[in-house]
Amino acid sequence: MAADPAGAPSPLRTGLGRDSAFSYRCHACNRCCRDKIIQVNPYELLRLSRGLGLPGAEVVERYTDDGVHLRQREDGSCVFLGAAGCSVHAERPLVCRLYPLGRIVGPDSEEFVDAAPHPETAGAWGADGTIADYLDQQDARPYMELADAYFGLLQKLLQAPDGAAMIQPREMIDIDAALGELGGEPQTSAEARAHRHVQFLAARAGLEADDTNECA
Repeated sequence: MAADPAGAPSPLRTGLGRDSAFSYRCHACNRCCRDKIIQVNPYELLRLSRGLGLPGAEVVERYTDDGVHLRQREDGSCVFLGAAGCSVHAERPLVCRLYPLGRIVGPDSEEFVDAAPHPETAGAWGADGTIADYLDQQDARPYMELADAYFGLLQKLLQAPDGAAMIQPREMIDIDAALGELGGEPQTSAEARAHRHVQFLAARAGLEADDTNECA
């Protein structure tokens, strides 16, 4: 198979599973931090809020477009890209953790695909591991679990518009704002807080929540 660039497979592969051979080494060229639409969910916003030490509402206002995508500067760079690289690397969203992979999920399926690399990337592709190994290296599993939970809730809300109308926009994207009225410990793990948020939104919409996981 041809390679382009830095060992990236060409043509790019689809239909990959967690046991597929794969490795990738970032060399901090920061080219992947430009001209990308980085979607964020409430869990990712909470992680950013805690990492930045800012209220969720301020994170949404300063760094996102309506709490849905990270903002880009006029030159196309991510709002969090600094001279030394990503300024929120420890709390970076799932899209960034998965790169250079994309993840496609269905009701009972999951597959990974190679994302198209920047033509001048310094990243290096290889096959001395598996996708599962890479997910562990990137600490992506809790992000995928919560992404799936929110996606499942969204699918239900799309089928129940009357219930969805009961949820205020701020409740949907700001976990601490939504759960504040319930009391409890705001400093529990972000994962536990997000799972509770999914349950809260489902209850607000009059739905039954499948998500009962309470991460420690």
